[in-house]
This record gives sequence, structure tokens and C-alpha cells, in this order.
Amino acid sequence: MGNVMNFKCPCCGAKLVYSGQVQEMACEYCGSQFSMEQVKAAEESLKEDAGGNNLVWNTPNQQIISDENGKVQGYRCQSCGAEMVADEHTAATECPYCGNPSIIPQSFEGLYRPNLMIPFAIGKNQACEKLKEFTKGKKLLPDSFTAGNRIDKITGIYVPFWLYSCHAKGSVSFEGVKSKTWEDANYTYVKKDYYHITRSGEMDFNRIPVDASTQMDDATMDSLEPFDFGKATEYDAAYFSGYLADRYDVQESDAQPRANERVQNTFRNKMRDAVTGYTEVSQKSESIKLSDAKAEYAMLPVWMMTTKYEGNSYTFGINGQTGKMVGSLPIDKGKYYKYMTIAFVIAFIILSALSFLFISGGITLKGELIAAGISLLIGWIYANSLKSAMNTIAIKKTAAGYMKDNSLKFGNKLDLFLYHKTEKKEKTTKK
Repeated sequence: MGNVMNFKCPCCGAKLVYSGQVQEMACEYCGSQFSMEQVKAAEESLKEDAGGNNLVWNTPNQQIISDENGKVQGYRCQSCGAEMVADEHTAATECPYCGNPSIIPQSFEGLYRPNLMIPFAIGKNQACEKLKEFTKGKKLLPDSFTAGNRIDKITGIYVPFWLYSCHAKGSVSFEGVKSKTWEDANYTYVKKDYYHITRSGEMDFNRIPVDASTQMDDATMDSLEPFDFGKATEYDAAYFSGYLADRYDVQESDAQPRANERVQNTFRNKMRDAVTGYTEVSQKSESIKLSDAKAEYAMLPVWMMTTKYEGNSYTFGINGQTGKMVGSLPIDKGKYYKYMTIAFVIAFIILSALSFLFISGGITLKGELIAAGISLLIGWIYANSLKSAMNTIAIKKTAAGYMKDNSLKFGNKLDLFLYHKTEKKEKTTKK
């Protein structure tokens, strides 16, 4: 009974006490009242959320790859500090991360052996063609970007990743509102019924990737997903021949928050999708726990190039297994304003002609100003649509694509009515 007496009012958060007068739990602060059944049902639901999230992963044991001297050969970028492993068959001329041409051969401490890797399936010629296709039709691209042999500077690199697999189970609580509106001659009324909602469930995730290099842009790597891990293989040094391999510098424990975020967001979204029939829904609390949670270390194939334009760096990447192309391309500001002006002029001519034909007395000064304003908006929208096509890179916040088929199972569902409020607003009389 003590636990019930400590139940907080869902309306204002104050303590509830039992009222013998109405024989219900009552809030002395805001006056809300709840039956004992409502209080007990809500209390049981809140117990599920009380433990909070428990997101713990198992880190794999790792072996070192090195020669008899405990070293590996590779390159160091003097500009950004990237360290890339390479064999005697790999000649690198510039850094794929920052585009700096001054990278020097160097020996490093050993490279961690990956638990698995995906070999390159896309060759350099195919990657160059992918880039050419990507740049086609990009009206705002500077002419100098594709001039000469710049595209041939593309580099194949094995990027280090942590892969996270787990079983997630828990519950998410929401506040839901059902609204009803009516009116009379003087007032408009809105009645809102408030509910405490809980959805529980479980699901499995398989190999959510998080890149393990500080030099690698997270959003670029996310945008290259998905990789087909069904075609992954055990580590073999032969696969590295002719390619660079990045040495990871993000510890598994430091990569966990990104995996946790994607698991949590996906779990929340799936539970939220199961809440229907309400006009308003807001999340209140959650409790998500992981089991069978493990991390694997992997090397995944990526073709990369970074170029600089007007002091800014632009990166594009190609999934070395699937050929998926993503990029952030430079924008020629002159072309941006050129196409904005062209769209403005065309729109203004068309609108002016329509006004002249269909408005009696011809277009007025006011009409011209309106047409100019609309045309300017059209020009801006068109130019920015061209601009948005120049960047296909976006960070991923969920992991729905890594849920195992048919693994989503829902548990108990609770929709508990709490209280209602009716608001009335006086109608304004037009004079």
C-alpha cells in the first residue's frame, strides 16, 4: 500500500493521497482523481521503466598482425595525421581523407586482426565510372572538379568498423491525448482525455556498423550502408594487396554510444508505431535492456577521394562491395545565382503573361510586385533543389535495417485513462 501512496500525480507530478470523501486517490495540488485500479495499473507500468536503460556490450579479444619486428608498413599523412597500412604492392600518392599529396612511407606498430572482412568487389575503373555518373547532371558543379585526371586520384581503403549485435527488450511509456471539439453560439469547446500508455516488446539486431576511425567522417560511412555481411569472410592478408588499410583509433567502448543511439531510437520508433488512435502522443520514459550483446571488429571496403575547393574539403565514397555512391560535392556560387536568376526570369515572364491575359485592364504595379515575389521564391526553390542534390551524405540515427526478420515481438499493452480537461474559448465576433 505504501507504494501506491507514493504514486505521483500524472497531471502535475505531486503526491497522491487517498480521499475517503470520494473514495479515490486524489491530488491535493491540482485536484485530479484516480481510482485504485487506475493507480495500481499505472504503478505496475512505471515499475517496468524504473530500472532505466541497461546497454552493455561484450568486447572481443584481439590479435595483432605484424612482421617479425612487430611492425607493419604503410603511409602517414603529414597534413591530417592519418595512418594507413599498405603492402609492397600498394603505391599511394595522396591521402584519401584530406586530399593532401604529401604522404610518406613509414613503419607502424602492428595492426589489429579483424574478426571478419568484406573483400573489394568494385574495381578502380568501376569506381571512377561511378563518380563520373554521380557528377553528371550536377548543374552547380565547378568545371575544374572533373577536369584533367582528378577523378583518377580515387583510393581503395579498408575502413575499420565495430559491428554490434544484440537482443533488445523493454518498454516505452507515453502520454496520449484524445480530443473532441464542439461549439455553441458563444464558445468553442475542446475536451481532452489523457491516457498513460505503455508498449513493451523485444527485437534482435545483427551487426550494426560503427566506423572505428577518427579520420573517417561518420556521416559518409553511414551513408554507404548497407554492406552484405552474408558475403563476409575471415581475414586473409591477400585481400589487402593493392589497397590501403586504416588503423583503427576508436576503442570499442568509445564507439558504443553510436550503436546504443541507433538501437534505442529504433526500439522507441517501433513501440511508438504501436500506439494508435490518439490525436497527441509524447514519450515520457523508457526501459531498454540488452542481452547477448557482442561487438565484432571488421574491415570493410571503401573507395574514397577528398578534394578541396575554395578552402573547403569535399569527400565522396563508394561502397567497395555494392557500388553505392555518396558524396559531398563543391558548389560553384556563380552557377548557383545564375540558375536562380534564370528560373526567376522565366517564372516572372510566365506570371506576367498570365496576368495580362486573364486580368482585366492588364497587370498593375501591385500585380507586378506580387509576380516578382512569387518568381523570386520559385528561383530560390529551384536553385536550392540543385544545391541539395550536391550532397547525399547523412548520418544514420536508427538501425531498422539491421533488425532480424520476424524478430519483433510485442508484449503487454496498457492504455490507462487518467483524467480529462475541457477548455472553452470565446468566439470572436466580426464587426
